[in-house]
Amino acid sequence: MVHRIVSALLIALLIVVCSPDLVNGQPVDSLLYVIDNDLVQNDAEEYDLLCQVIPEIDEPETRIRYCDRAIELAQKLEILPAQPYEWKGNAYANVGKYALALEYLIEAAGYYEQNEDYRSLGRTYNSVGIIYNLQGNRENEKRYLQMASKILEQEKDSFSLPYVLHNLGYFNYTMGQYDTALVVLSQTLDQFKELDDPYNYYVCLGNLGLVHSRLSELDQAEAYLRTAIDTLARLDDNYALPEFMIEYADIQWQKGETKQAKDYASRALNITDSPNYERDASSLLARIYANSGRYDSAYYFQSIFITANDSVKNIESVQEMANLQTKYEVGRKQAEVEVLEKKKQNQRIAIIGLAIILMLAIGLVSLYYTYLKRSRKLTEALEERRVLLEKHSAELKEKNERILRTNEQLKQLNDEINAQKEEIESQRDYLFTQKEEITESINYAQRIQSAMLPPESYVNELLDKVFILFKPRDIVSGDFYWFKQVNKYTIIAAADCTGHGVPGAFMSMLGMSYLNEIVQRREITQANQVLNEMRSQIIHSLRQHGRPEETKDGIDMAICVLDQKTRMMQYGGANNPLYIIRGTTGKPELIEIKPDRMPVGYYQGRFKTFTNNDIQLEHGDVFYLFSDGYVDQKGGKDEKKFLSKNFKNLLIKIHQEPMLEQKRILEKTLTKWMGDQPQIDDILVIGVRI
Repeated sequence: MVHRIVSALLIALLIVVCSPDLVNGQPVDSLLYVIDNDLVQNDAEEYDLLCQVIPEIDEPETRIRYCDRAIELAQKLEILPAQPYEWKGNAYANVGKYALALEYLIEAAGYYEQNEDYRSLGRTYNSVGIIYNLQGNRENEKRYLQMASKILEQEKDSFSLPYVLHNLGYFNYTMGQYDTALVVLSQTLDQFKELDDPYNYYVCLGNLGLVHSRLSELDQAEAYLRTAIDTLARLDDNYALPEFMIEYADIQWQKGETKQAKDYASRALNITDSPNYERDASSLLARIYANSGRYDSAYYFQSIFITANDSVKNIESVQEMANLQTKYEVGRKQAEVEVLEKKKQNQRIAIIGLAIILMLAIGLVSLYYTYLKRSRKLTEALEERRVLLEKHSAELKEKNERILRTNEQLKQLNDEINAQKEEIESQRDYLFTQKEEITESINYAQRIQSAMLPPESYVNELLDKVFILFKPRDIVSGDFYWFKQVNKYTIIAAADCTGHGVPGAFMSMLGMSYLNEIVQRREITQANQVLNEMRSQIIHSLRQHGRPEETKDGIDMAICVLDQKTRMMQYGGANNPLYIIRGTTGKPELIEIKPDRMPVGYYQGRFKTFTNNDIQLEHGDVFYLFSDGYVDQKGGKDEKKFLSKNFKNLLIKIHQEPMLEQKRILEKTLTKWMGDQPQIDDILVIGVRI
């Protein structure tokens, strides 16, 4: 619940302040074509054009690439590239690379400060505070939010300030600082009213109700929460409603209004898809029913609480791994900077020492020749011999002193080198220990993910002839497979989540949780309807509304619903096709069932329903579900992709082999194709024979 208000207000603020008008109303693609083909007159015009186009680019990697171009041009033009650094930092935040996001946002803040653009500085500090919130770093979150609010107050920025104060007030509430939260949120409520922002006004009012509840001022809390719930329900908002409903239900229970408590807690449980709110609502319902002697209902809601609580712990575990990885990257960068700084300092000391030695030598020579001039007046003959003897003696003495000084300098340099060596070895050992700890955490996450995948024994109980080829690219995977028996149907799913490694694993765990909810709990067994429901869950959970700053995470999936008695199968596909190989006519035939060209997630055609394909299978048919990892793997002598054509020919060639032999051939072929090339993506192939 910590991230709810912060993330929502960040999106609202960035949309308003970061969307400049495009040049002459031209579309983004046209302007990018002008930039990419060097059709602008000079560097200054290209930089101005980039600053207009970059905020309109949705894809983070593309936005980062054009930000780098803008930064390069700014350096040539000798101007401070504050905005490109800010846009680049926000792009990294959208893809979960928080260490890089912080690096570029803090750089942008420095430029804004040099430019004395304090409103933009306050906005950037708010973004930094939000990223620290996502990392769970509450101390830095508070620090940057406070700096942002102070700057915006000094600048009298009446538009941006309420959103920052709302973030700060909700932070105080989550940290148990209820008196401070009451003051800040009350001030923010009046400002939202002046801005005529009804949605955030009633969200703030609901948050004030939460604070009054914690202060045991139940009448005031009940009034605020009831008003916020009624209004937000009319606005069709399910984002903030569950938390307000749960708190309102708890107050009603304390007042003895058991029926109202059950009604509002049940409504919260029905509209939320957050494990945190499911846990709180089911826990409250379990206590209410237990107190009423309804132990059957209490047991049911207690079981929901246990499932939701386990989901929360799994999500927190994955987030902790991502935070550890971020801390490791920041520490490594800091160590490199410190080593370079120490080297520069040692070089400066050496240069200063050599300069002092040269000045001393020049001084000694000057004194020596002055002495010779005075002595030459005594006698010409003796002076010449004495001068020669003294000159030779002085040279030998100077050489000896120079050697002694050089030896002393070499000894000091050797001591410094040894000290630097010891420090570097200590830092190396520390970094190695950190790496081992992070690797252990990710390995533990892999065990959690493996435990959530269906075991081989369960799959073999459902299907007689089946194989699963599953090869994560990293320790944890963004691909996952899912099997379940519901009534007379056997449901099989192969999914490819956005990304791989830790981010992909996070999405895969959400995907498996949604499948369990939709198919097992709600018993939805129509293939396309399962995809439709999952899409709604993901869009709602990730708060996807099609805005440029939002995450574009989603899932590509193929799902089959099989009636083994009638051999009738439903297939629904989100970017992932289905292959069926049939050999009844003598020559094997591969039938490809095309998927819908849209992911399970936000898409411009998100209101279009997925297609449900009904397929009558025959005895001996073999069908395959897979992600794109196998066909996209690079290898061979030209280091090209394996491609769908070769994959189809391989399946036709091996489809009559026993299922485990097919898996072995696929693995052997992949290993030979890869050679020395690294695996570039997670790989998943499922084969089933009827």
